Amino acid sequence: MASSRVVADLISHIATVTEDSSLPLDAKLFAVFDRIHTDALSDNDRQSLLNRLSSLIPTLRQNPQPATELILNLIRPESYKFAQVLRIQPNVDLVAGLCSPNSDVNLVTLSLLSKACSSSGDAGIIATSPETVAALVRLWLSTSATEVATKGLEVLSSLLRIDATTAPDGDTNMVGYSLKVYGQGLMWRRVFHDKDVYELFFSICSLTTAGQVGQPSKREKTISQARLLDFILAFSNFEQISSSQLPDIEKKYGLSEGGLLDFAAVHMIDWKDDLLMHASLIDFFTKLLRGNSDPMMRALGEQNLDSAEALDFLISRKLHSRTMSYYLESEKHDSMESTYLYPMSAQYISTYASCCSSHLLDIGRQDVDRILERSSMVISGLPMAKWAQGDAPRSDLHIISSLPRVVLVHTSSHSPFYSIPVNPPNADALNTLAAIFRGPPKKRNSDVSTDIKHEAAAARALYFLYTKNTPNLWQRVVDVAETIAIKENALAAINLIDAVLGSYWEPLPERLNESVEESFTLPIAAELDYRVPHRGGPLAASGTLAILTGPGQTTVIPYLLKPAQTYGRGDAQSAAYAVAVAKHETVVHLVQTLKEQSKIPEIQLYLTPWQPIIDQIEQCANRGIWGGSSAVGARVGTLDL
Repeated sequence: MASSRVVADLISHIATVTEDSSLPLDAKLFAVFDRIHTDALSDNDRQSLLNRLSSLIPTLRQNPQPATELILNLIRPESYKFAQVLRIQPNVDLVAGLCSPNSDVNLVTLSLLSKACSSSGDAGIIATSPETVAALVRLWLSTSATEVATKGLEVLSSLLRIDATTAPDGDTNMVGYSLKVYGQGLMWRRVFHDKDVYELFFSICSLTTAGQVGQPSKREKTISQARLLDFILAFSNFEQISSSQLPDIEKKYGLSEGGLLDFAAVHMIDWKDDLLMHASLIDFFTKLLRGNSDPMMRALGEQNLDSAEALDFLISRKLHSRTMSYYLESEKHDSMESTYLYPMSAQYISTYASCCSSHLLDIGRQDVDRILERSSMVISGLPMAKWAQGDAPRSDLHIISSLPRVVLVHTSSHSPFYSIPVNPPNADALNTLAAIFRGPPKKRNSDVSTDIKHEAAAARALYFLYTKNTPNLWQRVVDVAETIAIKENALAAINLIDAVLGSYWEPLPERLNESVEESFTLPIAAELDYRVPHRGGPLAASGTLAILTGPGQTTVIPYLLKPAQTYGRGDAQSAAYAVAVAKHETVVHLVQTLKEQSKIPEIQLYLTPWQPIIDQIEQCANRGIWGGSSAVGARVGTLDL
């Protein structure tokens, strides 16, 4: 090992404490060594030091943290593999480390186990030890240390992923290794077909075993239940978690059909008497529906639970209707339940509307009517003073922005969409309008589906229908954007401007397609022209043209080209800077959009008369966030298309 007084002192200290475990660890000595020598150690010296620490840890009676932190740093390099873990002498007792009451020892053991997550062969070695896998599952579900539980879930899920026999293209496990070589499924068989391991999911999480010898309390079990829900969400194999694996064990805990998913969703939680766990369960259903679109689950690992399969499961177990009822029929539930679960139910409905829109449009017509009726009652019935105070019905607005836009167009006569106000200004209301007017996301260089085109056409129609009902929309929005003292509202107003300028719109169909039966149909172009009177020429084909050729030409464009407002020091300055940045980003976005749309002949024709202003927009973007031109208003006012 490298020659150094610190090295010699540490080796001597480890030997002394190993002989007499009553002696305290010299935390300062460990820290100094770690800072100076750990990164520069050769492989042989690193392994030699780990051997010494492996002898030390089992003997300790005091806080092992100085030693465990050094071990973590010694094994941190990716180049340190599981094969080297197996060569540590004396052999690491993984079971003892996982069963230790000390969380620092648990974390070190889990970190050593994580080294097996980069190879299906290494994961297979872990699978050959049922005691190790059982101890891992037990620790993850039962520990009181959140950090240990998080690491336990990461390791268990990664071992399963790397040892999967098949996986989606590009799938990655929780520690970031690409699944290019699939395993033999040994970990899967150990976890789901070894009765001693599989039963741990049920025995630790089931409330029927609360109070029994060796079992957690009911409160502790609710924590375990939440961890099991996270575990289920982390997997792409819906068949594995939804089907029966070991019927004798499942029946023992009340299941007549299904597997782990049925246990967790239907039997495990006392949802009638435990309001907090009921909320967790609804959140679980929401994430289950969201499938691989959930960024939180993607952060844990590639997740490809199919939304359609999840919805079928929830409907078949009557969980779908029960969950929606807390929003749609809140008056039928206990007042405390309704207050607490109403927003959770609304979030579930929003996810259902956005992730399972085909089902909603094809089968859920009755649900759509009930959703619109409830949200309309709430939004239109809210006093204007509440909107002015920032007390908006966020849950209901989120539902409106999540519904397929064709629904809002089709039901325009009683749609809550028209009840969303711009006066008094409210950030949630403005952001909801922005989400609707922006249109659906469009993938570049790819064919656009008919459903997406319908959504884009509906976004355009909704914009013109809303501006017909609210002709002073852009004057109000600009007034709010310029009131930077209320930063949240100002940023929301700029977001609305940006959404329309960068929107993805499509034209409405010229005639109805009578060969296709649909519950919700778009109006034809002539109908929109009739409902939205306008002077000369067709309605604008894009959001940019809608602002350039509509009321926005004398409000939005001059606002964007004016220098950003500034104030003195303090919070006002911070607000001014945030608003100036958002405004400049919108100008830059507008420049990019104009360049893209100038390549489209039917739009370029209408842009040509605006070239002087377009040039000024580019100059404004180049001047930075505090740039602008105060003389632009008069020039815009002289242009008349």
